[in-house]
Amino acid sequence: MGKKMKKSLGLTALAVVVSLCLSACGGSSSSAGGGDSIKVLYQKTDQFSQFDSQVKKAKKIFEKEHPGKKVDLQPISAQESDYKTKLSLAQRSPETAPDVLVQDSDSLQADADAGYLYNIKPFVDKWEDWNKNYIATAKKIGTGRDGVYGVPVDTDTRVIWYNKHVFDKAGIPVPWQPHTWQDLLDTAATIKAKVPGVVPMNMFVGTSVGEGTSMQSFYQLLYGTKQRDKALMDVKTGKWTIGSQGFKDSLNFLKTIYDKGYAPTPAQAQDVNIGGTISMDWLPNDKIGFTLDGSWLPSTWIKGGPKEWPDYEKTLGAALFPSKTGAKPEYVTSSGGWTLAVGGKSKKPELAFEFIKLLGNKDFSLEKDIKEAKIAVRSDVAKDPKYLATNAFTEITTKALDYTHVRPSVSEYPKVSAEIQKATEQVVTGGMSVDEAAKAYDQAVTGIVGQDKVATRE
Repeated sequence: MGKKMKKSLGLTALAVVVSLCLSACGGSSSSAGGGDSIKVLYQKTDQFSQFDSQVKKAKKIFEKEHPGKKVDLQPISAQESDYKTKLSLAQRSPETAPDVLVQDSDSLQADADAGYLYNIKPFVDKWEDWNKNYIATAKKIGTGRDGVYGVPVDTDTRVIWYNKHVFDKAGIPVPWQPHTWQDLLDTAATIKAKVPGVVPMNMFVGTSVGEGTSMQSFYQLLYGTKQRDKALMDVKTGKWTIGSQGFKDSLNFLKTIYDKGYAPTPAQAQDVNIGGTISMDWLPNDKIGFTLDGSWLPSTWIKGGPKEWPDYEKTLGAALFPSKTGAKPEYVTSSGGWTLAVGGKSKKPELAFEFIKLLGNKDFSLEKDIKEAKIAVRSDVAKDPKYLATNAFTEITTKALDYTHVRPSVSEYPKVSAEIQKATEQVVTGGMSVDEAAKAYDQAVTGIVGQDKVATRE
């Protein structure tokens, strides 16, 4: 998959917000694991609705296989950042906490440290599917510092999606594969000059799209600079990188595309629904040249998706994102993933895990990966002919894994990511210069992790 913690609320305000969250979820305030039911919280939006259908199917099967037990589904209708905020609020109280939740790996360790997640290592150790069919690298998505806190449901990569109709009007040959950042700028400049009224390109910025800014945009730039694997942090030493020219270069690239009018306007970029606007309107209607986004994007357009688009495979192309100068490794992507977790306050963790096992079996995993165009986390799914024939882009989005960088699974990560989002917002809106935003980021990260956990790497 990718999306900030709010200031502490007073008890009265918190109660109001939790109540509103439950109303939005369509559920009641029964305690986690209360009675003979388990409560399941997950995200549902117009853009991502396939999982809602799947979990409803699983509910019917589970209740039939477990007579007398009920599954209380409570979808949270919100975009990524708001979903995480509402989920965090719900987890604070036993009255609202879920038994099963869909958890982004970016906040897995932080939530585990807060007591929001149950350590399921004793359960997975005895689960044959986990030991036999789950890919070793995928297991890391749900593994924290001192245990296993989630069963991965998917992983992902990021590629450039481009509209061939727009490229044709601009006279740009396809297939298209940029090899440097300058290639991206040159292509955007050509589109702007030759196809008026079209947004040349998009890279997410700001706080409105949350983790989407970090994962779908900034890391592809940052990891393509001099420091590469250490550009964000050195996993071996646990020290975060500050004082980096690569960080400034990445901010400057984003500032450039917004200053030159190659990207959406800053106001459009700050719309929480910008991702859906691009995938459900701009790309299908030839209103944008190219966008950097996730491998799951075809799930929007397939039959049964939120925006059926029969010609998407003919109209679109996909390209790998280049490193800054084309130096090897030539391309860059980042990977995350979502997990199914047992709530830390659940009174029925074993029953909750049984529901997770059902959703994690081969049949459900295969269906999810096909309908959501996700990259398989099970080896038996990855070999299945139906999966391999999912869409015309499965090969390149899977190939991108050869160049991937996995975000750190440490408790400080969500706060650091939030500072990245703030920095991008400041430079594209003119609130700060690149140097000022980079300095503010360095100071913020040092404050978050401590002086002993940062290292200056130019």
